[in-house]
Amino acid sequence: MSLAVLSAEGALLYRTDFENFVSGDNKWAGTDGWIATNKTLGVQGIDQDVIAGGGLGKTAFIGFNQPDANLVVVLRAFKYSPKLGDLPLVRVETIIGIQDSSTLHPARDSFFVSIYNSSLEYLAGIRFDNRPNTYGIWRADGANDDHDTGVIFYRGELHLLSFVINLPANLWSAELDGIPLFENAPFTATARAVDFGYLAYEWQLGATAATGYGDNWMLVADTVVRSAPLGIEPFKISSFLHSATATTLTWPGQKGFDYQIEYSDNLSVWRRDLPSMAFPSIIVDQPLTFQDATSGLPRRFYRVLRTETP
Repeated sequence: MSLAVLSAEGALLYRTDFENFVSGDNKWAGTDGWIATNKTLGVQGIDQDVIAGGGLGKTAFIGFNQPDANLVVVLRAFKYSPKLGDLPLVRVETIIGIQDSSTLHPARDSFFVSIYNSSLEYLAGIRFDNRPNTYGIWRADGANDDHDTGVIFYRGELHLLSFVINLPANLWSAELDGIPLFENAPFTATARAVDFGYLAYEWQLGATAATGYGDNWMLVADTVVRSAPLGIEPFKISSFLHSATATTLTWPGQKGFDYQIEYSDNLSVWRRDLPSMAFPSIIVDQPLTFQDATSGLPRRFYRVLRTETP
């Protein structure tokens, strides 16, 4: 599997790879400002090397064990409401994965990455629906919660979810692994302040009773939250081609920026030691292309870093 991590400039609001957390059940909540609705039943916590050989180190999880209610929430406060002179966009990048239910507890549920305002009023969310009849990724934006994005996720695989919130315009857009899920969708809940109050990860049972839970769960890995200015839109990879002999990335280079390609075989150590990975001092808008001719690897991850030319 190959993944392109799209990073944009802006002020860092939060970053975690969960390495400073204590491993174990119920250990996600209580560290680094994270809180949870359930702190005792092992439905949220921190794993160590849960993906054998994956190099992720510590990761968070929500799900798996029987909860005490049909909704479990883990969230962190930001309470970012830009004022005059502040950066008005919020960009979130988070690595997630959905592990399917086993035959022991075969029910399938839904998992959300959601946004609440500073008053803990729900604004919007992206639903990773693991249920057979509604399997896929859905957009919920307040009053209207059933917009099928037409994109699916793969059980047991890592995905990069990234979304951008335009707070003044009351709009947001999202991508999964560089594939657009939706663009410029409005928050539709009326009479609710639009600010970036809380980032939440949620487990919603398909059953009304907690005893009907599935032991499916969501992994959460490296997560970054930034603020950013208007007028500098996130750049996107326009073409990603993979074959037995090469992987080729193409994206629109913009005047006044430097670009740096990095790759990783484990999402932990990032390298710049392949030919032609740096694109400094772009002086005209033009398509840029990087090709990795390394073959025979089971997977490799890529990210494109963009910075303003000094």
